[in-house]
Amino acid sequence: MSSSHPKLLLDTNVIIDYLEPREPFYQDIRLLMGLGRANECSLWVSASQVTDILYILTGGGKPSSTPTALASLRQLRSFVNVADVGPDEVDKMLETTWADAEDAMLYQVALSIQADWIISRDANGFEDSHIPASDCTGFFKAMEEERGIVYAEMNFLQTNF
Repeated sequence: MSSSHPKLLLDTNVIIDYLEPREPFYQDIRLLMGLGRANECSLWVSASQVTDILYILTGGGKPSSTPTALASLRQLRSFVNVADVGPDEVDKMLETTWADAEDAMLYQVALSIQADWIISRDANGFEDSHIPASDCTGFFKAMEEERGIVYAEMNFLQTNF
């Protein structure tokens, strides 16, 4: 890992797990978000994901759901960084042989920000990635093996994030 604080690119599915507390995934992503807030890791999403997340949170763009969804995104944005998606990332995604173009785009963004890890519930979609990809549980296990850190034992997360 390139730094003492890993740079993590978050897939849309884990962001939704956090914002719409979806079990059984919520507790792990909540812990990861808490680590981001505590600056133990750097959390990232792509600019293109933000509109996807807004669309999902509003049930397909329902105006009545927009204020609540925007408030959730503003809160998330207070500790999650946003990476640009430019022509280079788009062109490389368009040339990909990956089965899932969305995963290919996320991978290109991960490369552009020099991410240490991609966090996704669909890590199999990143099997051709040169960047490790796993769900939160896999990431926590890797950190325990690599650094001896057991995140589940940290008690600084007693506050709701």
